[in-house]
Amino acid sequence: MWESLGFRESPYNTNPLLPRAEDIDLLVGRDSEATELCTQLGTSSGGVLVLSGTPGVGKTSFFNVQQYRLENDLAPFGPKLLAARTLCPVQPTDDLKRLALRAVDSLYRSIHAWCTLNSQPIPKQVKEIGEWLAGTGTSAFSLGVSILGCGGSMGRTAQLPKASDASFEAIADALAAMSSEVVSTLGFKSAVIALDNLENLSDEQLGSMLISFRDTLFSIANVWWVLIGQSGLGSLIQSLDPRVFERTTGSGIEIRPIEIRELHEAIAIRVSRFHNSKGGKSPLTEETHKRLYEASFGEMRFVLKYSNSICAKFVEVVRDQVLNSPAIKVVQNTSGFKKTFETAINASIGRMLINQQLAHPQAASFLRKIVESELKGLYLNAKEMAVLEAIGKAGQARASDFKNFPVRSMQDFSSNYLTKLHRQNLLTRKQEGRTVTYRLRGIAQLSHTFGLLA
Repeated sequence: MWESLGFRESPYNTNPLLPRAEDIDLLVGRDSEATELCTQLGTSSGGVLVLSGTPGVGKTSFFNVQQYRLENDLAPFGPKLLAARTLCPVQPTDDLKRLALRAVDSLYRSIHAWCTLNSQPIPKQVKEIGEWLAGTGTSAFSLGVSILGCGGSMGRTAQLPKASDASFEAIADALAAMSSEVVSTLGFKSAVIALDNLENLSDEQLGSMLISFRDTLFSIANVWWVLIGQSGLGSLIQSLDPRVFERTTGSGIEIRPIEIRELHEAIAIRVSRFHNSKGGKSPLTEETHKRLYEASFGEMRFVLKYSNSICAKFVEVVRDQVLNSPAIKVVQNTSGFKKTFETAINASIGRMLINQQLAHPQAASFLRKIVESELKGLYLNAKEMAVLEAIGKAGQARASDFKNFPVRSMQDFSSNYLTKLHRQNLLTRKQEGRTVTYRLRGIAQLSHTFGLLA
């Protein structure tokens, strides 16, 4: 599809940036957050750092780029850290031991990936812990590991039972053994382990995790734990477990939406990289990008996703028109059909674009069709639509505002509407301590704008 629009690949790819050289130039802005992150990581050889922001704002991309810069001494200041190549996704069904073992696996994979990339042998203990995780060890799944001491002490030796029988203390020993290798063998100051999507846990689950990890995993030397979640995660942790919050570095880093000019710059960089010709333009206009930016309150991922969808819908419509044209019907089922069809497609797209771009009114009409289709696919009932429309008119809502909405009670409003609609990505959730505020997000905001909720 993108070849027809003049691109080698989509300039609207929604995948997060990775900790690799080719991605660092795609990050725009975030200078103050980068300074804050690198400064806080330089205050100690390990600890707990909170990184929060609304879904789709670019937390993972920001974090991965900063990790790469620190790992490769490209940051102007900050420690040399082994980047977390894979983030540990947190699921609502996770028990704490499974999550802890996933953290061990994440650190193992980070070390393995770095050694492979740099043509270095995997440290012996790390390799053994990988086998221990996989259940392929040679000593009845039992493993002895050496853990370096701090401040010049001699360190100690720990014995690991098989992974399925490991306690939190044993899992901490496995992590400590690997972090020792990261420092003594690979030459880093610390390793990074990132727990992602903490909003998937209820307040009770998050509180249990914090208590269980507080004096075991979070206390391991030379490991930075980065806790990633939605806006207000730092204040929520403070209210759930002040002792863990006291151990966090700073008060948490909030990744806020980039400014509209930075969005235009970020898209321009992607266009320059992926367009087949020098000086090529983005398929959509800045006006269309701005419309998506405003609907999502600055969510980069949303802008890219729906820009991609608009382009796909445009090409779909053009293909349908060309396929049904008399000139193409004549050559169907002939050997030259595909080439003739591609030529006709390119010519038709060229005629419909104005100065290489899809005009905003056309883009908006495609966007409305996309939003209408997605809204129907959610099978919302009339009352849910009415609640969304009322939230759109009010601008925001809290559970305590239930009397202003067509619901029975605060519990009904919270459980059957706010929480449910948030899980369907129709509401964005902002948390300050235990106070939660909701407002329309993404296609719900666009549906409100297009008058599809009334």
